[in-house]
Amino acid sequence: MRPNHSTLSALLLLGMLPGCTPEGGGGDDEPIILLGDDAALDDAGLGGDTGLDLTDAALPEWDATPGPDLGPPVDPSVTQLDVITIEDVQLSAGYSEMLTFELPDDARSVTIVGIGDPTIFYSVVHFEGPDGRILVAEEPPGVVLTPLDSQLSPFPGAFRSPNRSAVAATGVATLLAPNNPGVELIGGEWTLQFGGIGVIGGTFSALDVIIYVKRGPKVPTKGTLDVHCHFTGARGWTAANAPDDADFQAALARMGEFYEEIGIGLGEITYTDIPADFRAVDSGPQGPGPDGERSTLHQMFSLSAYETGVSLFFVERIGEPQFGGAIGGIAGGTPGPMLEPGTVRSGVAVATALDPNPASIGHIMGHETGHFLGLYHTQEFFGGITDQIPDTPEGQGGNDNLMFPTVTSAPAHLTAGQGVVMHLNAAVVAIDEPADDQAAAEEGAR
Repeated sequence: MRPNHSTLSALLLLGMLPGCTPEGGGGDDEPIILLGDDAALDDAGLGGDTGLDLTDAALPEWDATPGPDLGPPVDPSVTQLDVITIEDVQLSAGYSEMLTFELPDDARSVTIVGIGDPTIFYSVVHFEGPDGRILVAEEPPGVVLTPLDSQLSPFPGAFRSPNRSAVAATGVATLLAPNNPGVELIGGEWTLQFGGIGVIGGTFSALDVIIYVKRGPKVPTKGTLDVHCHFTGARGWTAANAPDDADFQAALARMGEFYEEIGIGLGEITYTDIPADFRAVDSGPQGPGPDGERSTLHQMFSLSAYETGVSLFFVERIGEPQFGGAIGGIAGGTPGPMLEPGTVRSGVAVATALDPNPASIGHIMGHETGHFLGLYHTQEFFGGITDQIPDTPEGQGGNDNLMFPTVTSAPAHLTAGQGVVMHLNAAVVAIDEPADDQAAAEEGAR
């Protein structure tokens, strides 16, 4: 039995829970809405000069067609999901032993989830392939860590690694690889290590580890994502009325439009009521310690009982207003602990009282679920941090991307590169295309 074992950051600490601002910074009639993220604090640049060069960048196009960056094609099999479990992984003085597991030659992605003590920060701190290529490290090859990096994350090397690791979060460690086209998986023995930080530093703890291996002849281009909706009564929405409520269905449809653009359809939609006590929740603990167990956000996320897709929790407000803004949404991780119900980060929170426009709520739903599936912000307002995906534009010119850290009811979209990352997540169920359809698609692309 696994234990049911994140956070918006302080100004100089990366957010441990994923979450965004309305376009243009908001005004009297447009509240500033912050969406939390596992990258730099979303509102760190509000109200002043961030020092960032926000000039539009000319970026190379990235074709979503699988290529060598995402592993060699292997013939032939349908897409499948394998599961590897490693129970009771002990951390001593802040580190686990080096764990090993085998990846088959047709592995397209790995999704790693470590579930532990909700009072401790965890992260994947080392991930290395059979050829010695290091995808995550405490001291990444070719990277000189600075004092600023240490301010950004308790595990700065993992965040600056070729395959960005979720910086750190209480209770759960997660990693999706690849999460950008510069990373390659190959078959063979891979090495994995976790780190943990308690109130007084490196700590003794334990994790149960689940590794999902998505296999197939190519990176999927079509898939479905189940969406499990949880209602506190916020905005009057309940499990009974939401299926027929025009505003809720409009918000859900807008989320679906974003994902249809990159080949992901919404699958099963479920409707569940949870206690009204969770209409207002905190924004999660600000560091390791007992607040990880006391957090109402964590308690709410642990109510998810679904082993598919993503769980969305509709509340009125999240945390307290800060830096002139209020939090519009928080995801349980980048990525979240997909397919693992009952953890303190098993979901996405959506605030409904800040902007009643269904289009804005649908934007938050799509944005935060993007984090849960492994997408970082295209551009942070702090530290010049971008998402490692070359076909997402840098700077203010990319504010029509769904993963830009602002909320808008205006049109927004995802790129092909972002779509590849989302399709690699274990929570997205691949739809295998018949061979003749594949051949026709390849012929049409020529």
